[in-house]
Amino acid sequence: MNIAFTICSNNYLAHAKTLGDSFLEFHPNWKFIIGLVDELDSSFDYSLFNNFEIIKVVDIKVPEFENIVKKYDIIELNTAVKPTFIKHIFTNYNANKLIYIDPDILVTSYFEEVITILDLRDIVITPHICSPIDDDYAPTDYHTLRGGVYNLGFIALARYDKIKDFIKWWDERVLKYGFCDFSKNMFYDQIWINYVPAMWGNYHIIRHLGYNMANWNLHERILTNTEKEIFCVNQQYPLRFFHFSGYKYDNPSSIASYLTRYDFESRPDLKHLFSLYNDLLKNNKIEHISKLRVYYQLGNKNAINPSVKKSLLSKIMNRLKITFKVFLTGHK
Repeated sequence: MNIAFTICSNNYLAHAKTLGDSFLEFHPNWKFIIGLVDELDSSFDYSLFNNFEIIKVVDIKVPEFENIVKKYDIIELNTAVKPTFIKHIFTNYNANKLIYIDPDILVTSYFEEVITILDLRDIVITPHICSPIDDDYAPTDYHTLRGGVYNLGFIALARYDKIKDFIKWWDERVLKYGFCDFSKNMFYDQIWINYVPAMWGNYHIIRHLGYNMANWNLHERILTNTEKEIFCVNQQYPLRFFHFSGYKYDNPSSIASYLTRYDFESRPDLKHLFSLYNDLLKNNKIEHISKLRVYYQLGNKNAINPSVKKSLLSKIMNRLKITFKVFLTGHK
């Protein structure tokens, strides 16, 4: 079985559905799973997601999950459980090829290159950029370096028996050090993938410019054929997926919240794709879904069970103590 999956909390399910619909449009023989880092909200009708399978995070047996919820904010938590979800899907679904994709991505064509590469390689990753950029705007290659050379909005894997040591190592690191703190050289699950070329041999870095086009690599990629919705990059590469990191559906005039180099006036090639994505999110009820309760949100006093009901202040203090200890000793 070949499987693609994403991870999100309740308030991001419109993004996850938009991703899942677009992936299955071009990969109808694959299974698509949503890893839900949340509890089901009784006020919401989840039948909207009948084309997918939803797996709740409490069902994948994350080690010391109660402690993980105490120390991580919701984004850190969503990224820290990624390797555990990977292990769970490989071992419980007998997956041969497994692709993780961030929920804020739109698939626009068949992943021909990646799927072929997975016949021979165990790990496929995408770099943030394939050419340098350093100017007075953001992001530059300095900014992306701080977060990791490779973007973990995407990773493709095959043959769990060959990579289970990698998954185990990655799982242990992100559950322990999965904070976002540039001052401590921490950036979610992503920073650890810098080690892949050093520690694991059977990997592939895909430099096809149609994969993982995003705000951080716009200096090297221009969309063409946008009106026909058969998107190409630089008139050469079919666009496989666009990563809408930093994009807010309720602020559609901005490409990304932290992008200062381009806007839609300087990059008119992006207008049609972003308009299409915004429409898809709205059709998938983002205006309602984005307001759903997030069960494991920092400060939620109802999370897990009474033994872990903590006030916002106590959770922040616990996190500060853990981070300070990591900084001083290198241990949890």
